[in-house]
Amino acid sequence: MISEHRISVGGIGTSYCENGSGEPIVCLHGAGPFTEGKTSFLRQLSGLSDQFRVIAVDQLQCGGTDYPADRKYVNRLGRVDHVIGFIESLGLKQITLVGHSEGSFVAARVAIVRPDLVSRLVLLTSNSVSPPFGDDRDEAWMQASLQSYDYSGPMPSEVEFMALWKGARPWGKDLEDAKREAYRRSAARGQWEIFQNLPEEETNQRLYVALQQRYIFPYLNQLQAQTLIIWSKNDPTVTPDQGFKLAKLIKNSDFHLLKNAGHSPHVDQSEAVNRLIRQWQG
Repeated sequence: MISEHRISVGGIGTSYCENGSGEPIVCLHGAGPFTEGKTSFLRQLSGLSDQFRVIAVDQLQCGGTDYPADRKYVNRLGRVDHVIGFIESLGLKQITLVGHSEGSFVAARVAIVRPDLVSRLVLLTSNSVSPPFGDDRDEAWMQASLQSYDYSGPMPSEVEFMALWKGARPWGKDLEDAKREAYRRSAARGQWEIFQNLPEEETNQRLYVALQQRYIFPYLNQLQAQTLIIWSKNDPTVTPDQGFKLAKLIKNSDFHLLKNAGHSPHVDQSEAVNRLIRQWQG
């Protein structure tokens, strides 16, 4: 059964969920309004818990974890130390660290700077850690990203949010309920306003890639953690070829491309993702 907890990480009230026992798998969600650990990784919390201790943490300014006192956005690099502190607070070492979207950047950076904490790394579809092409091919995914991550308008109502998220897909009542809880928590805490005031380096895609170019790519050839890369074929914000390029930069990596999966392969193709993680863990 999924249990919810709250601990202090360097004085920051931090919320997380966990389920199961065994080797620990720590999951890091992406960024955006209404995003948190449980909703992002519900299918892993329930689907892998028979074999592993699965933990999904709410990163800074997300879910039930404390928001910055000044209400200013904390970027993906700024979330790294908090995640390191969280892992240490639980007394974990040599974990499997899973990151999705911006969580992939955080996971990769943690594995780079603290190899004692991470023995295995799973990166799920993410343009926050993947290489741009450096030519006209970047225009399509950059435009798709601008449209997908546009917070300039008013916050959607709960009905609008659920309709947009669900579409025609039968996700199941458990995930729908978790999404509603995440929406209400975010709305009550004013999260939308934080994302409405993002700095330019978060909204200009040509500036956005600077963090991975500086803090990720130069160190991938030194990465000690075995790495599993699971990519979506149908995400317009990040292409399969970017995933292939990332895999080539990591010598100790396995790459899998999933069909019929959008930005969240661990949700869209949860059984396939869980199966790949199980097989890879051996």
